[in-house]
Amino acid sequence: MLAFLSFLLIMSFTPGPNTIMAMVSGQTRGFARSLRLNLGMAVGMGVIGIAAGLFAGWLQRAPTFITAMKVIGSAYLVYLAYHVMISRPDDNSASTASFTTGLLLQFTNIKCYLYFITGLGAFSLTGALSAIPLRWALMVALGALGTLTWTLGGQLINRFYHH
Repeated sequence: MLAFLSFLLIMSFTPGPNTIMAMVSGQTRGFARSLRLNLGMAVGMGVIGIAAGLFAGWLQRAPTFITAMKVIGSAYLVYLAYHVMISRPDDNSASTASFTTGLLLQFTNIKCYLYFITGLGAFSLTGALSAIPLRWALMVALGALGTLTWTLGGQLINRFYHH
């Protein structure tokens, strides 16, 4: 169970598409005006989690698929990091912090797929967390907490820069 909880915390709070977008939204719009984006991300995570939950049994019997998804996801994160590194500031970034943007981001977010595929399919847990619905709810809640934390961090960074 410690491995599962460690996995959730690491995946929820380390940089990825959600956390970076949440931080930028926090910087440009502030925490309160970024809540719609965060809500959209949470709902999108829930939808992806339900899809992964439906296939969790199959995924537990397909370790090769999980390994392939990890490789693809890692390559995608390197691709995103490269584009963040070469990108230039854009004045239109503040207008993209909507519920729909957060929701649709999840369908292209490989890290979100890996989060649920691994969390629901690769861990064999006992007790209450052996139930997929409870595990799903915990994963969505921690994922949402991760993006909210990065949103707050973005707002704090913005305040620091302006002082």
